[in-house]
Amino acid sequence: MIVTTTNSIEGREISRYNDPIAANVVIGTNIFSDIGASYVDFFGGRSTSYEKKMQEMYKRVTETLKQRAQAIRADAIIGLSVDNDEISGKGSQMFMIRL
Repeated sequence: MIVTTTNSIEGREISRYNDPIAANVVIGTNIFSDIGASYVDFFGGRSTSYEKKMQEMYKRVTETLKQRAQAIRADAIIGLSVDNDEISGKGSQMFMIRL
């Protein structure tokens, strides 16, 4: 299945428009990821543990979106928009991704 952020696919004609589909994934970080990230935040650099979490979330949410598109017999997803956010409070921190 073709998934694209563009509003069209070169060489393909859109024969039917469906209602928008969406998928959300929320994933928590663990205490060790948070501790490692606090050092990275203080000293600078990249947080590979958070990067891995974000990659896992993106993979999960795109697979869910593809399944929902296939369920309505779509053969492509166009105009994909990705939104990342953080949910934190009461001593916990989680990441959210929406497509």
